[in-house]
Amino acid sequence: MRTKYFIYVKERESIFMFRGNKPVLILPGILMLIMFVGGYQFLNGSDPITNEELQNVMSTDVDVAETVEGLQIKASWDWTVMPVEGLYGEDYIGIYVVDPATEAVRTDIEIEDAHLELHYSDTVIENDEGVIVDNGVIFAFSNKLVEHESFGNLGQVSAKIKGDHLSVSDIRIHLLHTWTEHAPLEKVDATFQDPNFTGAANVPHWIRTFE
Repeated sequence: MRTKYFIYVKERESIFMFRGNKPVLILPGILMLIMFVGGYQFLNGSDPITNEELQNVMSTDVDVAETVEGLQIKASWDWTVMPVEGLYGEDYIGIYVVDPATEAVRTDIEIEDAHLELHYSDTVIENDEGVIVDNGVIFAFSNKLVEHESFGNLGQVSAKIKGDHLSVSDIRIHLLHTWTEHAPLEKVDATFQDPNFTGAANVPHWIRTFE
């Protein structure tokens, strides 16, 4: 009887131990399910946004530091959502300097080390150099989706500007966004005041100022 009782107690202990460990075994699966369902509901619960409306949700950041020779500029952008039409076309960033007294664009400055990086998460996926024009510098980059990597929605530009009497508040940075395949922009004016897409008419676009 003692032997049977001992076996019975051990069996009950094993059952209780299994039951006691069940939450530990099942909990990770429950958490993953909650995260999946929550993420699915978040994505589907978000209001869809078009490329035309994208400028209202795009975040920008500008860092201009004074140096011995002039100014060091770094500017970044990030689209927080994916437009419903997808990623198409080519975008452009223009940097220039204005005269604080007249707001006229200065052409007596020198620009060096104009560089662009496109990011996917924390990884640099594309590099390019800016095109120096008479009144500033222009960067061009495509919007596209290659396998799982999105190009154009996250990136950074940098440049060094040399000249007399430069001030941080004199810097202007604009992003020109398009969302159709089109002829390339003629890179002659960093202000994008009257963009010319190599003779193409009615190219949909908007221009957003970095802040």
